[in-house]
Formats: sequence, structure tokens, C-alpha cells
Amino acid sequence: MDKVEIIAQAFGILGLIVIVSSFQFKDNKRFFTFQGLGSLFFFLNFIMIGAVGGALYNLTNFIRGMFFMKNRQKLWKLLVVNTLYTACFLFSVIVAKVDYFQIFLSFLPYIALFFMSICMWKGNGKRIRYSQIIYMSPSWIIHNIFNFSLGGLVCEIINIISSIIALIRHKNSCEK
Repeated sequence: MDKVEIIAQAFGILGLIVIVSSFQFKDNKRFFTFQGLGSLFFFLNFIMIGAVGGALYNLTNFIRGMFFMKNRQKLWKLLVVNTLYTACFLFSVIVAKVDYFQIFLSFLPYIALFFMSICMWKGNGKRIRYSQIIYMSPSWIIHNIFNFSLGGLVCEIINIISSIIALIRHKNSCEK
């Protein structure tokens, strides 16, 4: 590993730490602020390892965090965020040119982010967690394995575990 790759992985690990610490906050403002900051670190991680789609998606995640930090469900916010995700995907396709595998690796998180934004905008925590487990994290895990983002890979594994724990806690609290 050269110096740039080490620095890139360090940014990914910083992103992991910030994102995981966001789980400690109950209020949306702090949660989305930390999610956004973690996304900025992942933006740097992905841009340095050459995963343009992943980098642009994380930059849009930062914007999404700023838009969704207040619990006001404004349709224009969702439309702007999903338009940005679409622009990121199209740009990454242009950059990848004819490398169909890179296009596929960029498409997986694009679809997951598009639908996860809808879930987040609606604010249904249970649906968000199921989405995280079923398609959001698995798509990013595949992306991160092939682009070798160590922090991103560990972050998605923790996201899955955290979502499972939250669903179990919710189920147990409803049964009491």
C-alpha cells in the first residue's frame, strides 16, 4: 500500500467512527450532522481510491443529512436528493466509460440510496432498518469489497448489526 492508499483508508476509518458515533444521538439534528460529517470522510476515502460513484454518493449523503435534519417532510427535499443521486450515477457511468463492472458497482448503491432516501424522508424507523438490512448495506458491502474501502466495509457490517439490534429491541419493547 502506498501513502495515498493509507491516507484514503484512514479517511474511511474516520468516516466509520463518526457514522457509528451518530447512532448514540436520539435527536435528528445531531444524528444527521454526524451522518453528514461521516459521509464527507467517506467522500475523501472513495475519491482517493478512485471510486467516483461512491465518492459522489457520499457527497450527496452529506446534502441529504442537511436537508433531512429537520423533521419537515418537504417533497422538494426528497426530489432534490434523488435527482442528485441520479446525476451522480450518470456522471460515474460517463467516467467509467465502458467498464461495465464499475457501472454495476455504482448502480447497486444508487438504487439502494434512491429508495432509502424515500424511507428516510417518510421517517418510518422500522422500514429504514429493514431497508438497511435487506438492500442498503448489502449493496455497499459489494461496492466496498471491490473498491477496497476497509472503513466502508466495516461500517456497513456495523449498520446491519445495529439495525438488527434496534428491531429486536423494538419487538421486545412492544411485547411488554
